[in-house]
Amino acid sequence: MDLLFPIAGLLLLLGTPVYLHAVVKLGDIVQAEHPEWLNRTGSSSFFFAGTPRITDPNVGISVIGLAFSSRWRTLQSPAASTYVSHIRLLLPLLLVVFVAVLVAIVVLKP
Repeated sequence: MDLLFPIAGLLLLLGTPVYLHAVVKLGDIVQAEHPEWLNRTGSSSFFFAGTPRITDPNVGISVIGLAFSSRWRTLQSPAASTYVSHIRLLLPLLLVVFVAVLVAIVVLKP
């Protein structure tokens, strides 16, 4: 039990940048091939006017939704399948680790 927090921290520390890299790269691929898929705007989109499109939370959610749908198979880039598999693997894994840490904090009260 003493290694629970260091291992979880290491998984979160290493997994989060890989996950974010995959989301950004898949967003770039989708923006180049099918920009109409990322034309979502919300009420807060004007805050992100001068930043890259992927920083808009609506676009990020669109990319994640695309990764978990079957539309990604229509992308021509061979790297798209790699980024989709990274997102599909790391998002649930990181969420489970994060929830496990929260539960351990409540139960163990370190």
